Amino acid sequence: MLTPLIVMVVGVLLAAGAAFWTLRAVRRAGGNAATGRFVLLVCAGLSVVALGVYAINGRPELPGGAYAERMAALKERPRETYTLDDWLAVLADDARENPADPWPHLATGEVLLRANRPQEAARAFDTALRRDPHSVDALIGLARAIAQTEGSFTPEALAFLEQASTITDDPAPWLYRAMAAMESGRDAEARQMWGEAYARMSAEDPRREMARRFSTGQQP
Repeated sequence: MLTPLIVMVVGVLLAAGAAFWTLRAVRRAGGNAATGRFVLLVCAGLSVVALGVYAINGRPELPGGAYAERMAALKERPRETYTLDDWLAVLADDARENPADPWPHLATGEVLLRANRPQEAARAFDTALRRDPHSVDALIGLARAIAQTEGSFTPEALAFLEQASTITDDPAPWLYRAMAAMESGRDAEARQMWGEAYARMSAEDPRREMARRFSTGQQP
């Protein structure tokens, strides 16, 4: 069983992992660079974006305008005035302009996960995976969305993580597999997974020391 302290520490660890995961996805994305910067802003500050800002800084003429005009006006506004729906609209527009690109769907899934809309996030990640069946980001995203929906890493979620871990040297799938094992009380398996994650972490990774401690069975 996980103690409250371990739950808190692992939560912080995985939050840092999510930030690393998002930054890595942005850096290697082949999609629109401006959209990548948008999503970094969302993931860094979505929780502090006031939904009422739009009423003050919005453009009252947008609802009656043509789609292209409304989208152009939206993109001209300061990013800090965006609501969640504004971010999703920008990403949807990017997806329409780049129909074969998985990136806008990956970014949409990440934004929806952080907005506690995991079922919609799962659909976005699934759409990304259809465009790139070997997308590690989409596989991990689907696993996270399922876990957030069900309250734990189900066999389906674990299958996505296992698939991801076979096609990347990134520690992310191993981190989530370790967390799933800890939640289920499979301590030996959890230590193995933490060790696999640790072996794949760079020296500057802020999760490295915590992964090392968990891999050796030490308490935080």
